[in-house]
Amino acid sequence: MKHKKNNGFAILIVLVAVVILMLLYFVQIDTLFGPSLPSEPAGIEEHPWVLEELLIAEDQPVKPPRSPKPELNERFSVAAAVVRNGADRGTVTVAFDTDGRIQAAWDCVYKQSEIDYRVNAETQGNINVKRTWQDDNGKDKSRLFFIAKGRYTKAPLESTESIGGETGQCWLIGWIGPDRSVRGHLTLTQNRQWAAAYAFESAPETAPAPH
Repeated sequence: MKHKKNNGFAILIVLVAVVILMLLYFVQIDTLFGPSLPSEPAGIEEHPWVLEELLIAEDQPVKPPRSPKPELNERFSVAAAVVRNGADRGTVTVAFDTDGRIQAAWDCVYKQSEIDYRVNAETQGNINVKRTWQDDNGKDKSRLFFIAKGRYTKAPLESTESIGGETGQCWLIGWIGPDRSVRGHLTLTQNRQWAAAYAFESAPETAPAPH
């Protein structure tokens, strides 16, 4: 009888351990994908290349958006202010074409360690209608996701023998709202082992869109 009691106690301990592990698992999942995040895992701007499969080859069609998402009935561009740690980092311009393709260009000059640098980047990509924005207020199907990839260069404004230039990949991910405002991140990386993310956001379009 004592042996059976010990077996029952051991099984109970195992069940409790399993329950605890499951609770920890779901807490971690909730932390990564919880409602406080805009439909992306925490820190996705630090490694946006995990979304590379969303880039569509040039010879493949891009699924067009339908209401309530912004419809691309005409080509237009949006300029958004770029910041990093509260400091100004120039402006990124994102152009949306009627076929769902996008092009973005970013240019900024800033001082680092008493040296003035210029960063230039150009990216190409597309929209994606399957992703849905989500935050504390729930899902917002009126926002349209976009992603792009390209190259960047960073170099001091004045030539110097001791400081060389830098090149690497530039990624752009973000959302456009029904008022044609955009927000997202530009991410620079050389080897995908590190990344520098820059947030961007534009003001809503004040004038009605031409038809």
